[in-house]
Amino acid sequence: MKTRKFILSLFLSLLVITVFSISAEVGPTYAIVHCIVVPVSGPPLENGVIIIRDGLIESVGVFGDIDIPDDAEVIEAGEMYAYPGLISAHTNLLLEPAKPPSQAQRQASTSQQPDEPGWQKVELLAFENLRIKKTTIEDLYKAGITTVLIAPEQNIFAGQSVILNLRGENKEAMVLKQPFGLHVNFVTARGEYPSSLMGTMALLRQSFLDTEHYFLYKTQFAKSPGGLKRPQYDPFLESLLPYVIEKKPIIFNCANLEDIKRAIRITEEFKLNSYISGANEAWRVVDWIKKAELPLFVSLDYKPPNMSKYVRQGDALKKDAEENLYPANASNLHKNGVKFALTSLGLSKSADVLKNLRTVIKAGFPEEEALKAMTIYPAEYLGIESLVGSLELGKIANVVLTSGKIFDEKSTVRKVFVDGMLFEVKQTPKKAESTSLDISGKWKAVVDSPMGAMDMTIEFIQDGSNITGSFTSEMGKWEITDGILSGKELTFSISADIMGQSMTMEFSGTVDNESLEGDISFQDGSATLKATKIPDGGVEENSL
Repeated sequence: MKTRKFILSLFLSLLVITVFSISAEVGPTYAIVHCIVVPVSGPPLENGVIIIRDGLIESVGVFGDIDIPDDAEVIEAGEMYAYPGLISAHTNLLLEPAKPPSQAQRQASTSQQPDEPGWQKVELLAFENLRIKKTTIEDLYKAGITTVLIAPEQNIFAGQSVILNLRGENKEAMVLKQPFGLHVNFVTARGEYPSSLMGTMALLRQSFLDTEHYFLYKTQFAKSPGGLKRPQYDPFLESLLPYVIEKKPIIFNCANLEDIKRAIRITEEFKLNSYISGANEAWRVVDWIKKAELPLFVSLDYKPPNMSKYVRQGDALKKDAEENLYPANASNLHKNGVKFALTSLGLSKSADVLKNLRTVIKAGFPEEEALKAMTIYPAEYLGIESLVGSLELGKIANVVLTSGKIFDEKSTVRKVFVDGMLFEVKQTPKKAESTSLDISGKWKAVVDSPMGAMDMTIEFIQDGSNITGSFTSEMGKWEITDGILSGKELTFSISADIMGQSMTMEFSGTVDNESLEGDISFQDGSATLKATKIPDGGVEENSL
């Protein structure tokens, strides 16, 4: 019996490792059942079902109308809501922070002419400067975000953005579109030209004019080189050709209403394929925006810009603007018939996304539009609407399961699927509720996965609401960390070493004085855990 369980455990561990390593090729199959499905592209479905196979949505419908595949792991989601993963269409999270120049570098920059001006960073790729942090991705999951556009943030020509689907920690496996577009800021240069915004506008115009002339001359030379001087290769102008000539997206980051006007003027002058981002003063120039009809990304950061009149005229006016005027930006745009996407640009914490969305809704922006502004609208603007943004047959399985309606104050994100991979969202209580439970001691446990059952022994160590301990089985000893007991709610992490491969798994469930039940999630799947407490002095069966 022990040998059979050992072989089963070994096979399960090999399965976990194999799925972990080849998940890009074949994904697991899930059936999410008994949830309220909010597809966004259509009306909500009560008692809904979503079938996920190999990273894609295989079917969406009502329970009873859809056959549950025999090979599917069933996710019981009764009373939960299922939404498409939210999209932040502009952020600078997950980027390697720029290192400040050393004193020697600052001195050198003032004593010699640099090979490349500081504002000239068209060739900079956000993808090459990604710093994928598990904690940052987990925070984005808690906000329901599964897809992001990440853009460099410094310099006039800041560089080129990338669109990621936030699965795992492998940046190559995350890419949906690379690069997406060129990002431009209306800023000045430090210690060099341009030192004023007027100079910045002149520089942008000259750069675009030079690119047009460079292209025309190169084209003429290629057709008929006779009598023409060979054009000199210019890497800066070459890097601008896709955006000025081929009309790939240029995203203007607009910190105030004047920046919006600047972006619209230069777009019309050079017939660019422009996007406006930031734009938390868009309501002040709504007529300009309606006439220009450019894709609009509106930031959920509603602090007044430093140059705003609401900042310059005293603290009372500034406070009123922060609490009332700027949160109403989205509502005012909607009332004027302007369509836009909402973004997390400017927010330093992912936790502020849902909080600020709720504030925007309270300021009059319809909840249904808020959901579209974080799903199908950004998907459309980013050219990925056939992949993400709604829960529809054939789309990437980015699904967020929440305890209630996603914008409700008390609602939390429980589970997230990205590319059809399941991630359990660990919601640590801000303050653990007091509990009379004492779960310290040994527990007899059964872990049940699609491959079968495995017997284990758990030993909990309790210090108030903090829980540590270990799991023990034929597979070795695994450490329990970061445990929180809040009332009867128990969460903890499991640090496991399986055949030399380190893994972190997450448990979430309920416990009382005698029994424990919940789910263990790992990168590509989940298992159920049931346990009963072994009385003090009792002898555990199948003890090692």
